[in-house]
Formats: sequence, structure tokens, C-alpha cells
Amino acid sequence: MKHETEDPSGWRTLIGAVLDEARALFRTELQLARQEISDNASRAGGGLVLFGLAALIAFVGLGALAVAAVLGVAALGLALPWAALVVAIGFLAVALIFALIGKSRLSAASLAPKRTLHQFKSDIHAVKEVTRA
Repeated sequence: MKHETEDPSGWRTLIGAVLDEARALFRTELQLARQEISDNASRAGGGLVLFGLAALIAFVGLGALAVAAVLGVAALGLALPWAALVVAIGFLAVALIFALIGKSRLSAASLAPKRTLHQFKSDIHAVKEVTRA
């Protein structure tokens, strides 16, 4: 019976090549994650703009339109203090809507690099399949 001896340096070379490929893949995935996070940060900037818009509308809107609205409600027969309260609640409701929309765009889930995470999990699964074969 003849025993074939395996070349340990061949195995080492093969394992080294697999590790090099895994490192290169990992680096590529990290670059993709950085790019996706950068894109998500840009989109988050839009959410911050909406927060700014909400503040601007709340400030300017309450200052400029409140007087006319209060006078209009008072002309309907409501006492002036009550008319001012009704108008203030209306403006604050609009500001709250803009703030909630801005907050939803800044949530952690919307900023996560979803494509990269999915690709990374797929790569891990592929490496596991290759190592099983």
C-alpha cells in the first residue's frame, strides 16, 4: 500500500491565499460601508434642514401671521385672549409635524448601511459554504 504525503507548503500557500482574499473582501466591504454611511449622513442633513425649517416656521409664522389670525378669530366673536390661544396651538401643531418628519429621517434604522450589512452577511455565508466544500 502506497501512502501519498501531502505537501504542507501547498496547504500553507492555499490557506494564505484564502486569508488574503478574505482580507481584501473585508477591506472592500469596509469601503462600501463608509460610502453608504456617508450617503446616509447626507440624507440626514435633509432631516436637519427640516428641523431648521420647523423652527423657522414656528418663529416667523407665530410672529407674522399670529396677529392676523388672532384678529380673524376674534372677529368671529371669540374673546381676544382665547383667539390668541387657538392660533398659537395651530402654529405649534404645524411645527410639531415638521419636527416629527425631521426626526423620522434621523432615526438610527434609516442611517444604518443596510446594503453593506446585507452584502457582508452574504459574503460570510459564501465563505462558510466554500469552507464546508
